[in-house]
Amino acid sequence: MPNPLHCTVFLFLSLFVSGIGQTFWMRSKLSMHFNGAIDREKTFRNKRLFGANKTWRGLVFMVPATGVSFVLILMAMKIGLSDQLQLWPLSNLSYFMLGCWTGLGFMLIELPNSFIKRQLDITPGAPALGNRGRKLFFVLDQVDSIAGGLLAVFIFVPVPLSTAVILLLLGAVTHYVFNFVLMHMGLRARAA
Repeated sequence: MPNPLHCTVFLFLSLFVSGIGQTFWMRSKLSMHFNGAIDREKTFRNKRLFGANKTWRGLVFMVPATGVSFVLILMAMKIGLSDQLQLWPLSNLSYFMLGCWTGLGFMLIELPNSFIKRQLDITPGAPALGNRGRKLFFVLDQVDSIAGGLLAVFIFVPVPLSTAVILLLLGAVTHYVFNFVLMHMGLRARAA
């Protein structure tokens, strides 16, 4: 089992770095080549499966970017902690592959949330109607990606329970603050 603090810092920084990269990627002209909807406009009960906001743009970037982030953060932590670093005994290639897998989990877990919203007639990017629905989807929107990434990691290597709990809480707060900053910069329509 890895050191819980080392594991928490490693996973948080890896996902944070790849998330920052994704923000820049989504603003690039190159990303527009991958702007097709994941659901290819297919419907269920005459409603889109995921909606126009779920495109290939995020997926094609986040998967390899998280792999690269895993390796870069690992190398940085090895420099900072040298022999004291206690993570998983994997090769750099295995960290890259684990990172890619984590990025895939991070992105795919958002799809069920989007599917449910489309079935409830919640427009992509819009808040749910009603106080309960708004609160529920607010929480889901903040933690779904982190939960998906953690689940992906947990399938292959052990993750301390304290790491999972801290990442869910810290990830939710960071996600909201990051979106709030983007909203005030005019790069996002709403924070949640």
